[in-house]
Amino acid sequence: MKWVVVSDNHSMKNILTDIVSIHDDADVYMHLGDSEFDYSDVELKDYIKIKGNCDYGKDFHDTYELQQKDINAFLTHGHMYQVGRGRERLASVARDADCQIAFYGHLHIKRVEVINGVICINPGSIAQSRSEEEETYAVLTFDESDKMITFYNQHHEIVGKEILVF
Repeated sequence: MKWVVVSDNHSMKNILTDIVSIHDDADVYMHLGDSEFDYSDVELKDYIKIKGNCDYGKDFHDTYELQQKDINAFLTHGHMYQVGRGRERLASVARDADCQIAFYGHLHIKRVEVINGVICINPGSIAQSRSEEEETYAVLTFDESDKMITFYNQHHEIVGKEILVF
């Protein structure tokens, strides 16, 4: 199983469709908000669409619970959970929803951390990193023996990889 997670492209054109074409074997594509595109924009057509603080329109999801096989994930942009002050509230909401993973954006910094038994993942921003690290998105792969997250840059080159344990 393969999940692609992108956030915060802030009107950057073509990168979302490029990601889909590069990872055309993915089972799920998630956009965690701040696309600044209309909900029906062709750039977003393959994605679960989460509403960020820079997105407008009633069709975007504020949150979304994804369930595939034995993995449950909670998706949000993060601003409603004040993720800049900590991810404890986000982890609590995800745990209450029986989710092992909480995906969020908003901070523009790639991060993987375990909080109260929930893996909290920010794929970073594909357009505007707010750290010394370059812009990123994430790909999660799941098989019988491994659960892995791989971070890619705008050129679809691997810039980090980590085994997930849950």
